[in-house]
Amino acid sequence: MDSYNPGKRSRDDFESDNYAAPQQQFEDENAESKRQHVDPTQELINNVCKDIRRLGENPNIANQVADVSYISNPIVAEFEKIDNLRNAILSTIYAVIIEQPQKINALSNLILICNSKNFVVAKYVIEYLHAKAQTLLDSIAPKKEEADEDVDEEDAGVFNNLKSILKFLATLAPIIEGYSIINIFKQFLKLAIDLQNETPDNRNGTAQEIFYNSLIAVPYLFSNDFSQELIDQVNELVALAKDFKIVESATNTLLQPFDSKLDNYKLPYEPVKMIDLIYNAILTLQGEEKDWVNLKHKLFLDFSELLASIIEEALQNNPISNALVKHQLPQLSLPTIAQVQEYKPVGSIDKLWKENSRVLFQVYNSTEFETVPRIDSYFGLFFKDLSFDILTNLSFNKNEASIQLSILDLFFSKDLFAPPGSSIDSLTMIHEDNKSGENVPPLSTWKIEDIAVESILTMIFQLPVTLYREIYYYTVLISCCRESPESIAPVFGRAIRYFYNNLETLDYELKLRFLDWMTTQISNFEFSWKWDEWVADSQKFKHLRHHPKKNFIKNLIAKEVRLSNKNRIKDSFVAVNPETSEMVNLEEFYQYLNISLFEDETKFILDYDTALYNQEGTREILEKIHLEKREQLAAKPAVFAQEEIFFNFSLPELPLHGVASKVYDFVVAHWKPNTDFDELCKEILEATKEFPDINGIKFMINLIFQTYAYIGSRSIYSVVSILSRDVNKLKYLSGSPIEYTEQEPKFEEQEISPEEITDRQNWIIESIFRVWIHQPQEVFLILEYLIEFGILKPENLVLKTLDLENNLILENVSCMESMNRVLFNSSIATDKGDSFKKLILLLFNAITRNLNAISGELQEDKNEIIKITKDIEDPEALEVSKRIDQEWLFYEYKGLLKSYFRRYIKNSEIDYLSDIREIFDTIENVPAKDDMLQWLDEVSP
Repeated sequence: MDSYNPGKRSRDDFESDNYAAPQQQFEDENAESKRQHVDPTQELINNVCKDIRRLGENPNIANQVADVSYISNPIVAEFEKIDNLRNAILSTIYAVIIEQPQKINALSNLILICNSKNFVVAKYVIEYLHAKAQTLLDSIAPKKEEADEDVDEEDAGVFNNLKSILKFLATLAPIIEGYSIINIFKQFLKLAIDLQNETPDNRNGTAQEIFYNSLIAVPYLFSNDFSQELIDQVNELVALAKDFKIVESATNTLLQPFDSKLDNYKLPYEPVKMIDLIYNAILTLQGEEKDWVNLKHKLFLDFSELLASIIEEALQNNPISNALVKHQLPQLSLPTIAQVQEYKPVGSIDKLWKENSRVLFQVYNSTEFETVPRIDSYFGLFFKDLSFDILTNLSFNKNEASIQLSILDLFFSKDLFAPPGSSIDSLTMIHEDNKSGENVPPLSTWKIEDIAVESILTMIFQLPVTLYREIYYYTVLISCCRESPESIAPVFGRAIRYFYNNLETLDYELKLRFLDWMTTQISNFEFSWKWDEWVADSQKFKHLRHHPKKNFIKNLIAKEVRLSNKNRIKDSFVAVNPETSEMVNLEEFYQYLNISLFEDETKFILDYDTALYNQEGTREILEKIHLEKREQLAAKPAVFAQEEIFFNFSLPELPLHGVASKVYDFVVAHWKPNTDFDELCKEILEATKEFPDINGIKFMINLIFQTYAYIGSRSIYSVVSILSRDVNKLKYLSGSPIEYTEQEPKFEEQEISPEEITDRQNWIIESIFRVWIHQPQEVFLILEYLIEFGILKPENLVLKTLDLENNLILENVSCMESMNRVLFNSSIATDKGDSFKKLILLLFNAITRNLNAISGELQEDKNEIIKITKDIEDPEALEVSKRIDQEWLFYEYKGLLKSYFRRYIKNSEIDYLSDIREIFDTIENVPAKDDMLQWLDEVSP
C-alpha cells in the first residue's frame, strides 16, 4: 500500500523556521529550569493533549498510525489512574471533534487502538460523547432557568455540534454493540421528518438542518467498516430519508448572490440550496446497486491494513480480553416536536438554518475542468461542510483556522486532489491527458487551495448576514496567503477577477463586501494589484458615475487612500510594458486620487461660501483666498488632511471676522457655561443684522459647527472630545431636546417649528460637508457622533444622502458605510421604541420616490422593463452616457432597497409587512414593483 504522498505538506511546512526559531531557542535555554518546576502529571497531560490535537497532520500514513499507537500507550496506562488526565483527554477529544472535524477519522483511529489495549478508554469516550449529546439536546428545552455551559453564542449551535458528535460516533461503528449508532441516526431523521410534517406547508429550517446534518454524516459509518450488514442498515437509513418533505418558497431572490437586473443580464450560475442537493448526492454515492462502491477508499484515508495489524497484536497481548470489546450506545432522549419548534437557536449556523434557506456560493469551476468538486455532489457538500465548521468553531484562532484549511487534503484520500500549488496550466495538461486516456485512472484536478478559498468566500458572501464580522474571514484569507503565498495568491487573483467580471450582477450588498475584502487584501500586500487590467473599463465608463465597475474602481482607490496616503497609492499605479519590459505609470487612475465628497471641490466651496455670506463682491475675495491657499499647499512636499481645510471665517478680508474670532476663542478655551454660549449666540445674531442678506441662524450654525470641526481636525478623537464637552450647547443650536444636569444653567425656551428644526439640522450636516469635503470619512464619522450625542436626528442625514442630485449613498463608499452604521446602531438602540420603524419606513419611502423619479425620466410605458444599455459605442457621447447612467442608477437604488429589506425586514420581530406593501404599491414601474412584491411573499409566514 502506498502510504506516503510526497505532494502533501505537513503542518510544519506552514510554520516558518523564522517563526519557530526564537521559541525553540527559548525552550533550549530554559529546558532544565522548566523541568525542575513542571509537575510530571501536568507535563504528561500537556503532552498527551497536544498529541491528540495534532493527530492526522503527518502526511505519511504509516508513520501516522504508528504515532497514534505510540500516543495510545500513556493514555491506556494512566487513563483510569489519573482523574485530571482522563478529564483532559475527554474534553480535548470533544474540542477536536467540534473545532477540527476533519480530524475525526484520525481521532477514531486512536480510540480503536486504545480499545484493543484497554477497552475502558473507549467505553469512557463513548459514554462521555453520549452525555455531551444529551446535554446539548436538553439545552433546547432547559428546565427552569438552567443555562447550558456547552452552548454559547460563539459556536455553531446545538444541532451543528450534534452533527460532529454523530460523525465521530459513526467512525466507531466497529466497536459499538449491535450497530446501535444506526438507531441514533434514525432518531434524528424521524425527528426531522416529524418536525417538517407538523407544518407541512411552511419551511421548517431546524427540520432541514437536522435532516441535512444526518445525511452528511452517513458516509462516516463506512470509515472503518464496509461489511454487508452495515451496508444493509445504511440503505435502510437512506430509504427512511426519502420521507422528508422539502418545503421551500417558490422563489428565493432575496438570498441569491447575483441579480439579473430584471433579466437584463445573464447570471454566472443558477444558485442552488443545500437542502435540495443532499439527498440526491447521497443516492449518487450509494449507487444504483446500493453497494456504496462510489465511496469506498475514495474519500476517507484507508487505514484498515495498518490498523488491523496493530489491533490484532494488541488484542493478543491484552491480559483481560483477547476478543474485540464492543460498547453500548443507548438511544438519546430527544426533545418534543413542540420544544424544538419553540427553540430559538443561539449558535450561528443553527440560527442561519432556522431563519434562511441555505444558498451556496460558487466562485471556481469556470474552466473546462473542475478545480473544486461539483457543488451538487457529496464531495462538494462534504468539504463545504467541514470548512464551514472549521471557520465557525475556530474563530477564536484565525491562524489555526487558516492552517487547518490549508492542509485539509492531508486528512483524506491522496487521490482526491492535485499536488498543492498546481497551476491552472499544469491542471490543463492533466485534463488533456485525462481526456486522451493517457491517465488511467484519470488524475484529479481539484485544488485544495480553491476549496479553502471558496469556502471562506462563501462565508464572506453569506446572505443575509455573515456569521462573524467580515474582518475575521478577511484575516483568515490573509493568513492562508502568508502561509503559502505562491500557491494561494493566484487563487485569490482568479477570485478577484471573477467578482470584478460579474460586478454588473453581483448583489448590491455583496459588492460592498467585495470592496471591503479587496481593500483589506491589497493593503496587506503592499497595495499590489494588476491595475492595468482595469484601464480599458475606466476609459470606457469615463462619463458614467453609477456603473458598478467605475464605482468599484473609484471607491476601492478611495478606501486605499484612507488606509495610506495619495502618494503611496499613486506609486502603486504601475505596470510592465510588454514590449520594453519597463515600468510605466498608469495615469488613468490618478483621477480617482481626488476622493472629495463632490467632484469639483473648489466650485463647491466657493459656491457654498458665496451663498452663505450672500454679499456682493464676496465671491472675488473668496476666490483670491482660495487661490493663495492652493498655492501654499502646492509648495509643500507633504500635506496633512487637516491642512487642506479651507477655514476662512476669521480672515480680516471677510465680513463678520471679528465675531468669528470670538467663536474660535470660545471653542479653544476650556468648558464654559451655557450662559456664556447663549451670550455668544446673541452676539453673532446681532452682528449678522448689519448684513440683511445673510441668514443669521444659518450663518451662526455654520460658523460654530465648522469652528468645532476645524479646531478638532487633528484627529477624529479631538473633534469628538470637544463636541462631547458641549453637547447641550450644540443641541440648543440644532433644536434637539436637552437633558440638563442638576447644576447646569438652562437656556431660554425656543419656539421653533418642526420645519425650522429640520432646516437647522440640514445646515449642520451641510456645514460638516463644507469643512471636511476633501475627506468624506471624516465628514460621516463626525455626523455619526452628532447623531450619537443626540444633536442630529438620523433621518435628516439619511434623507440628505438620498438626495437625487448627488446620490451620495450610492456613489461614496464612506457614505455607504456610514449609513449602514447609522441604521445598525439605530436598530440596536435600547430606547428605540417605534423610532426605528419610522426611520426604516422613511428610508424605504425615500428610495421609492427616487426610483419613481428616475423611471419617470427613462420611460413612458410603465409596463416595460427598464433596459440597461450594455454597449457603449462612443464613450464621448454625453447624452447617451447620461441615459445609461440613469439606467444604472435605477437598478443601484433597487439593489440598495433589496439590501435593506433583507437586513431589516426579513426575520424582523417588528411588523413591517403591511406598511412596506403600501410603499411598494407606489412603485410606478410595474416589472420592478412585481419583483419587489415578490420579496414580501418570500418573507410572509
